[in-house]
Amino acid sequence: MEKIIILGIGNQLMMDDGIGIYLVQQLRGQKTSMNIEYLVGESDIDYCLDQIEGATFLLIIDAVISGKNPGEITVYPLSALHWQPLNISPHNLHLFHFLYQKKETIKGYLIGVEPYKLSFHLGMSQHLKKKWNLIIGDVKRTIEGLITTFN
Repeated sequence: MEKIIILGIGNQLMMDDGIGIYLVQQLRGQKTSMNIEYLVGESDIDYCLDQIEGATFLLIIDAVISGKNPGEITVYPLSALHWQPLNISPHNLHLFHFLYQKKETIKGYLIGVEPYKLSFHLGMSQHLKKKWNLIIGDVKRTIEGLITTFN
């Protein structure tokens, strides 16, 4: 049986950087015919690594600066993301470094949502709050399409 995980990461104390968390929290409450586990990983990489162990398909939702308009989505295959080692300490294993190393066994995508503002403040910017229904709809359709392609 497939283990499908949708993981929201980010930092709620940095305004729109928490968008992955807010999206997963909302999506978790919606009914679906698919066997999906929704997880909030925030910025706790050790927790994320523990939770995704054994996943066959992983979708990560996070704020990603890609040059698009705030609230727009960009999808990146995890296998295509090339990460360079930090070379500072062996304890600097980043979530995406781990996923790159596991690209043969964990398939999936990063769903990046363009932030409007990243700054010390609890909660999303008003700009993204105004677009919330559009963003949640786009992310939901993207998830459904990616999972359908995987199956």
